[in-house]
Amino acid sequence: MKYTPLCALLTMAALTPFSAGAQTPTVKTTVDEVLLDIVVRDKKGKPISDLQPGDLTVSDNGAKQTLTSFRLVRGAEAITQTGAVTKLDPLRQIRLVTLAFEAMGAPEQRKTARTAALDLIKGDQGTNVYYSVVMLNTRLLVLQQFTKDKDALASAIDRATTGLAVGKLVSESEGIKSEMRRNLGAAADQDANILAAATQAAGAQPANGPPSDPTQPMLMKVMLDMLRFDAAIAGRNARMSIEALESLVRGQQAMPGRKSVLYFTEGLYVTPELDTMFRNLLGMANRTNVTFYSVDTRGVMTASQNAGATRQLNGATKASALTVNRTEGATTTAEVMSSDNAEVSARSNVQLAIRDLAESTGGFLIADSNDLRGPLHKVNEEISSYYEVTFNPGIQNYDGSFRKISVDGDRKGLVIHARNGYFALPPEARAAGLQAFEMPLLKAISDGKVSEDVGFRAGAVQLRARDEGTDLSILVEVPLHVLQPKTDAGKINVHCSLGALVKDSKGEVVQKLTRDRSFQVTADQLKLGNFVDKMAMTIPPGKYTLESAVMDRESGKIGVQHSEFTIPPRKKGVGISSLTAVRSYTPNAKGLDPNEPFQFQGGSITPTLNDSVPKTKDAALRFFFIVYQDASIIAKPTVEIEFLKNGKSLTKVPMPLPEADAEGRIPYVMTIPAAAIPAGNYDIQATAKQGDTTSETKTTVSIQQI
Repeated sequence: MKYTPLCALLTMAALTPFSAGAQTPTVKTTVDEVLLDIVVRDKKGKPISDLQPGDLTVSDNGAKQTLTSFRLVRGAEAITQTGAVTKLDPLRQIRLVTLAFEAMGAPEQRKTARTAALDLIKGDQGTNVYYSVVMLNTRLLVLQQFTKDKDALASAIDRATTGLAVGKLVSESEGIKSEMRRNLGAAADQDANILAAATQAAGAQPANGPPSDPTQPMLMKVMLDMLRFDAAIAGRNARMSIEALESLVRGQQAMPGRKSVLYFTEGLYVTPELDTMFRNLLGMANRTNVTFYSVDTRGVMTASQNAGATRQLNGATKASALTVNRTEGATTTAEVMSSDNAEVSARSNVQLAIRDLAESTGGFLIADSNDLRGPLHKVNEEISSYYEVTFNPGIQNYDGSFRKISVDGDRKGLVIHARNGYFALPPEARAAGLQAFEMPLLKAISDGKVSEDVGFRAGAVQLRARDEGTDLSILVEVPLHVLQPKTDAGKINVHCSLGALVKDSKGEVVQKLTRDRSFQVTADQLKLGNFVDKMAMTIPPGKYTLESAVMDRESGKIGVQHSEFTIPPRKKGVGISSLTAVRSYTPNAKGLDPNEPFQFQGGSITPTLNDSVPKTKDAALRFFFIVYQDASIIAKPTVEIEFLKNGKSLTKVPMPLPEADAEGRIPYVMTIPAAAIPAGNYDIQATAKQGDTTSETKTTVSIQQI
């Protein structure tokens, strides 16, 4: 069952408009209308609930708008006053609040976050407010699905803020997700459950009395959608945080009601190469009607957090002045780096990004205090009461550009919180929840023509087979030299967008995977470097097509590829992953996600889809694979590697395996000198054995004479 997101459009809901001297005339909104939630307070922070339409002025790209509807929403009030209820109307009354905790090292910061979150859920909430608890700790983890159970929420908050080991949190998250999948699969009629939930949210009760909680099937589906990209997000850095927050937003796009994310963090350092990702996050949140409230868990930090930035900025200013005034003599390193240092200093205050995240999406920053109860009380107020307005901007050209919204008060002393804009996407793109950068990629894929305008490689690496399906890593590998660089102030930047559709044997899309990436690179990296993006998913056995595209954002060129792969049925016993060529290995990598598949002996592996190896003196074949041990079999697993040419076996080599980890995984990297191997094409087959069970995988490699 599909629901149209109501972020920058409304498709079905009947809203009550306004006009002078008229109270309840009704009109139908159109797909071009923009829906805007607005919170208004006085200068003392007290909510204002008596505004009239003439008290607010809304502008879209600088043009004053005529409001087509205006109303104050409170509690579980129904969206329509006319009795004309559609499926989406009651769903809009459900409020979703996500408590998202970054991993925090200092005990006092964890205590601050825990106390604040517990105070929030103890406050007054309506019967239509549901909370969930997630954690950003090397990946996106769920500790509590959406619920109104305050005891369950308190327990999850405690686990998120007590410094538990990552492995334990990952296992708990996987268990919660598996339970949600089982419960959804057991639902006889999800659509009926969703409609029952919507009816209850609107204040009506079924004839046979109130159900226990019919909202759960719908909310579990939303939660799973929010976690859809969790396994593709690895590491502990700003990129991971931005992608995790984007995943939370993307998963809620089908829900039309007011949605809020409280982001508990120590701050966010957005480097220049992450600017595009961060802007995409803001645009997606605004289009999906998700409001962020950023909570800086460091307490009173204003002076200390600004001191370093101020020193660096002062130094940059001094060096810049010397450069401007200098008439002779050599230029110092500080003078050469003055513009760089000025930019770095502006980013050194990690509170600026989380302030921007909140204020750009209609929320506010909670910071510089060790007592957060007051600001969190305001959050509860804004969740349950706000103004809802619509207007038609009359867009003629849906060019994907950002349209800025401003809301001004015509009464004195108003403090207004509203999202700051949206992307001008056509109705069909908005209905599909697309981002602006995705449109040309998906159009190129849908044209069905393979293009080498941008050269890249794409493929599916099969990992662990599970009851619900096989884990995959969709790899997209882009040589940086195929991208047109842009030089700014001596810095080399490249920018590309990636898209992949996995389709089943019927041609239906099983998964859409997209990324928008920008990088700052050196001249050597541009010439020799490769970028590899790994996107995770789990799919059942069957035949599939991978349709992928890469767009160079500077030149506008797009490359398109199609490939096929098959997921075999799961067999009992030992398992083995695909054989994947290794491009590079980084030992002693810090912050590795325990669940990240591409790691070996504490180091990080960069895979490659390049199947050719030049025949040089130091050439070597390096392949990575994972053996999955069956805990029910006493015998230890073994692996045998076989080389074949034209179907004829050339040699078989046994590989000694180390002990499995706690999850039954045995990662392995084999290295074989290639100098003595004659040029040609070879098949490499790896066969894992454990007891009387076997599992095998095969790949092809080309030894090239140079």
